[in-house]
Amino acid sequence: MKGSTMDAPGVIGIPTRIYVSVSDVMMIMGCKKSKASVQIREANHKAEQNGMLPFSQGKANKYIFAEMFGVPIDEVNRVLDFNDRKGVV
Repeated sequence: MKGSTMDAPGVIGIPTRIYVSVSDVMMIMGCKKSKASVQIREANHKAEQNGMLPFSQGKANKYIFAEMFGVPIDEVNRVLDFNDRKGVV
């Protein structure tokens, strides 16, 4: 979009979230909502074990999730960007 703030000097791009939601995990892993919820709980449990605060229900740290399930962070960011543009939560 010409003339938008996205074209302003110094603007890198749309910021990506630092968490994944159930809908993100469903898209990344190709699973149903119940399995995605289990994977988010597992990632939050690992965060707690590492002395970090877990995210609220239905969300998990994207870096912990990517590491646990062997998903490249670029792929996670691509899905987050796609879902954010479509308004998926």
